[in-house]
Parts: sequence; structure tokens; C-alpha cells
Amino acid sequence: MALIVGAHFFPLASLFQVPIYYITGILLCLLATLVMLTFPVKTIISNHHIMTWWVSVGFGSALILWGTGGNSLP
Repeated sequence: MALIVGAHFFPLASLFQVPIYYITGILLCLLATLVMLTFPVKTIISNHHIMTWWVSVGFGSALILWGTGGNSLP
């Protein structure tokens, strides 16, 4: 899902003339790809199943999008 959302930022960047959207798209796609290639899908800590992909992509995407929103303010 993060790959798809990241890919949507590329046409939005040219449509709205906001160059930072290119960086956002690249970072979201890169984050999703790196997580899929390097992180385990899930891990178990004290009998708790943690979906590592969901947590890492979720928090990483939140930081990227928060930074984008903060830099897009006038």
C-alpha cells in the first residue's frame, strides 16, 4: 500500500507544481521496498505477535508525510 501511495505523489507533484511531492513519493516507495527486502514479516515478543512490516512502514510513512505537510506550509 505504501508503494501505491508513494507512486501517486509523482503525478500530483507535476499537477500541483509542488516539487517536495517528488521527494515524498521517492521516500515512501523506498521505505516500502527496503522494509519488504530487509525486515521479517512478523516477530514474537513475550507471546505477542507483532507485524513488523505494518509497524515500520506505518510509523515511517507517518514521519515522511508529517514532514511533507510541515514543509508545504506557506
